[in-house]
Amino acid sequence: MTMKQAVLVMVLLLVAACSNAGEQEQRTNVPAVEADCDAADHRFVSSVGADGRHFEDQYGDPVLVRGDSPWSGMADWSPEQAELYFTDREINGFNASIMSAIVVPVNGGPSYEGATFDGIEPFVDGDITQWNEVYWSRVDDYLRIACRHGNTVFLYPMDGWNLTHVFASTTPEQAFEYGRRFAQRYAEFPNIVWMTGGDYSPEAEDLAAGAESDLVLHAMLDGIRDAGSDAPFTIQLGWDKLLSTDHPFWEPVVDWNFVYTYAPTYQAVLQAYERADGTRDPRPALFSEGNYEGENNQEDTAPTTDETLRRQALWALTSGSPGEFRGSDDWEFPDGWETRLDTPAVAQLRAIRELWQSWQSWPWWELVPDIDEPLVVAGRGTPWTSDEMIDVLDDEYVTAARTPDGSLAVVYLPTQRTIRLDPALVPEEATLEWVDPADATGPRQPATSDENGDIPIPGPNTDGDGDWLLVITEREG
Repeated sequence: MTMKQAVLVMVLLLVAACSNAGEQEQRTNVPAVEADCDAADHRFVSSVGADGRHFEDQYGDPVLVRGDSPWSGMADWSPEQAELYFTDREINGFNASIMSAIVVPVNGGPSYEGATFDGIEPFVDGDITQWNEVYWSRVDDYLRIACRHGNTVFLYPMDGWNLTHVFASTTPEQAFEYGRRFAQRYAEFPNIVWMTGGDYSPEAEDLAAGAESDLVLHAMLDGIRDAGSDAPFTIQLGWDKLLSTDHPFWEPVVDWNFVYTYAPTYQAVLQAYERADGTRDPRPALFSEGNYEGENNQEDTAPTTDETLRRQALWALTSGSPGEFRGSDDWEFPDGWETRLDTPAVAQLRAIRELWQSWQSWPWWELVPDIDEPLVVAGRGTPWTSDEMIDVLDDEYVTAARTPDGSLAVVYLPTQRTIRLDPALVPEEATLEWVDPADATGPRQPATSDENGDIPIPGPNTDGDGDWLLVITEREG
């Protein structure tokens, strides 16, 4: 080796050492905060099941998502209110919440700097590399409270609303470090599912290549993965994109489909469920946002009612959704929200969820929508397939799902009618019962068929509406 070569090697080694040192300086490890939650006491959403259709808990067992949508709680709650909220939701059977880590006014927060109701900002002078420990200590506490009440938080560290405010000048490199730091801080929390987007409709000449904002959000996810977190991830697109996989940049990335629709929910859920098997499919098609209680996002349509909310949930559950989320007009937590937590709609949904998750007798995770092998052969109506918006109460399609062995089948009838089942798909020793979805814990009514196999619906339910569930189970012995 000549003298010049030796000097060159030494220079290159010095440059590499400086580069590595700089990288190490930028990528300082952040200690994890204590979760202070005994995961053994609860079951959290931890992974996607092997069949790609449902979620599993930390023990590898199927877990039904029973979600609510307290979007802006991180900014709008006091610690006492956070405790009140999660205590109430545990009592009412909820096990999941959709929340933003940093909230701006368009998503229910009080400040475009992401400050809380009492003025605590997440970053020092808006610098996302300088975390305000007072703010994040409160986030720690709220996630702990959720954990202690068995609630998995579907958490947006960065979203489509704060992206143009708090994170407006963020580069992909900064987003990577932010995501990495976020995941390191909460590495010990068993109750986090990663989210991003949120009414998110980026514009790009080449959607598959992604817009600048896509690159920032993806870098955040890369940072989360670099920190070692493998918790499920997805993106919520704008309401005009029903599924997370509708965007070609995100389709190869997301672990499950956030189904977002104000139309009859079976349409979008089935669209996600029927995606062709591929590298990432099948993957869960979870109904995650629709019409909220007390809101109506479609002009010139009927108000959202308890029946609307039942239809959304039951159409989804009988179309392959591994649970569902609901929401209310109180997602921004206006004055008096504490008095409106326990509504008739919440009670009805709790009973439906308890029915669905009856662990031993109700293998909901094995239910398959009757697309290829119809169970209901007459009286089900015509499915809505148009892209034109239609109100939930303006559709009457019957949905059904059954287990491959036929030991369980569930049919949702949104209105009064008579239906006919395929006798070849009903076990000879089967029990057919009507369940009132307005009071799913109430007494069941036997379902009887005439000589033609026709089964009439039993009349109005306890709410005076026409919807019913037909449950078919194989008799033991």
